[in-house]
Amino acid sequence: MKTAVDIYKLLPKTNCGSCGMPTCFGFAAKVASSMASLSACSNLSDDAKTALAGELEDKEPSRGTVYEQALISLRPKIAALDFARTAATFGADLIDTDTMELTFLGDKYRIAREHIFDKSGKEPVPFISILIYNHLSMPNPPALAGEWITFSSVPASHAKDKAWASHVEEVIARHFTENIEGLKQACERMGGVMSDIKGSHDAAYEFRFFPRYPVLLQFYDAVPAEDFPAQCKLLLDKTVDKYLDIESIVVLGEEFAGRMTGKV
Repeated sequence: MKTAVDIYKLLPKTNCGSCGMPTCFGFAAKVASSMASLSACSNLSDDAKTALAGELEDKEPSRGTVYEQALISLRPKIAALDFARTAATFGADLIDTDTMELTFLGDKYRIAREHIFDKSGKEPVPFISILIYNHLSMPNPPALAGEWITFSSVPASHAKDKAWASHVEEVIARHFTENIEGLKQACERMGGVMSDIKGSHDAAYEFRFFPRYPVLLQFYDAVPAEDFPAQCKLLLDKTVDKYLDIESIVVLGEEFAGRMTGKV
């Protein structure tokens, strides 16, 4: 596997964003960490394809080393938290002074000062633990605003707009095109509750990714006769950036889309 710098030297360096990353170097770093495939770059030259032939195979994205290192750095921060106060702030159940239980994407996780365990008593994959840790370590989040906003309205989201659209909303829209019933079944399987919010959507469901992290999914089905493709919008509470950092918001959205479509 080549380094990020090696890969970057052979990329087009246009920062076009078609791969879902805002910069070519960021994309190179994900490829080098086995978190993305080079085939996601639509502007790769023939010379680059030849030079990077061994890297072009589509591999199952791995959230390995990079996430494991991040997890190690986060654990001391979690260990120092006042668990009683944190549980009350984020809607977790306090088990004892050193343990709390939190619902994440419909599943229960036990959070101790050094580790996180799922319902089977196993540690989840590192990036799940990181999302939970990042959420619980956000400082002094305000009460939920009760006002829905688009991802592009979240402060500092501009660099991630393309990733959110292509890796989250478009994934769901393509998968459930002309399959409203399938969408409804997937939403209910994921713990979604049908919303009565008014609008021209064909389906709307509200979710709680975390107890204090509401999300509203609105789905507009395709209309082939009018050349109108299916669209999905995931709306977030106006305070979302006080409950999770922007990078984690995107990763969480990607995980949700993967679970909705059965790809993870």
